[in-house]
Amino acid sequence: MKRLILILSVFLCVYGSVIAQNDTTKIVLKKSMLNGHIFNSINTSKSAFINTYLNTEIGIGNTGNIDLPGIKIGDHEVFSFNGSVTFITTNIDYRQKINDWLVLRLAMSVGGRIGSNMSTILVDGLNTFSGGSVGWDFRLVQKQKFQMAGSIFVKNINGSFIDIAGYVRDVIDDNPFAEAVKNIPVLTTGIGAQGAYAFNKTYGLQFGADFSYGESFTRNENSLFSSFNISGDMDLMPKKRIPLGFAVGYEISSNPEDTYLEFIYTNIYSGKIAYTGSSDFDLGLQFITNRVKLSDGIKEDPMIFKTQLDFKFYF
Repeated sequence: MKRLILILSVFLCVYGSVIAQNDTTKIVLKKSMLNGHIFNSINTSKSAFINTYLNTEIGIGNTGNIDLPGIKIGDHEVFSFNGSVTFITTNIDYRQKINDWLVLRLAMSVGGRIGSNMSTILVDGLNTFSGGSVGWDFRLVQKQKFQMAGSIFVKNINGSFIDIAGYVRDVIDDNPFAEAVKNIPVLTTGIGAQGAYAFNKTYGLQFGADFSYGESFTRNENSLFSSFNISGDMDLMPKKRIPLGFAVGYEISSNPEDTYLEFIYTNIYSGKIAYTGSSDFDLGLQFITNRVKLSDGIKEDPMIFKTQLDFKFYF
């Protein structure tokens, strides 16, 4: 009898240990992991993983002081000052895992740029965009160290442009269609591919590309948009037991929400520091810089320096 009780006790202990390990594995696998490495993503990198999460990004940036062109009336230039332009963005991305190879993705974005004083508002106006996208991500390749996914999506963005300087010029030139405010919807469809490679538990690499075609912010014209991105990250938790992660990334993009214009590319550089001690969420601070095209009269495209708070919760 004692032997039977001992055998049952050992069995229950082993069984309980196995169940606990399985539950822990399930918790860890909520996150994007390959070869023991949990990836610390930045917003230039799309996900190659099939999992469920809600990601929120809130950022604010500034161009710093720039020389602004004036509004020309005849041979005279007025309202010529120094100033800066402020950029604000909010992105919400929800991914729902359907099965082991398919994810439904829903996203919403709101952003804009506005002059920090009246002079920059007069010259560059007030530009905003809002919209969202819906798409499907599907697994293409899954190995121990490498994973790749494809995607199809539909994106709808509405741009609002307040161009005071352009309106004044049109009025002076007797343009019968002069307007200070333009609201332009943009609908595009596209495809993409995302990949991830884990060197070991500490280091990982992510990369991807998107191509879309559809309407542009130039009315009655269609455009081809594209973006290419790559990022590398380091997680100190597995070996150093320090709950910190770091990532750097690069993206080249012609998407209208990145450039506010068509037929140009912008180079986006990113860096991120994140807390990696939780199995349920990621919390990070991201630093982003890129050049942006403003008014035609500004000789050199200014640099944006943006700080962004990232919060991702896994289900």
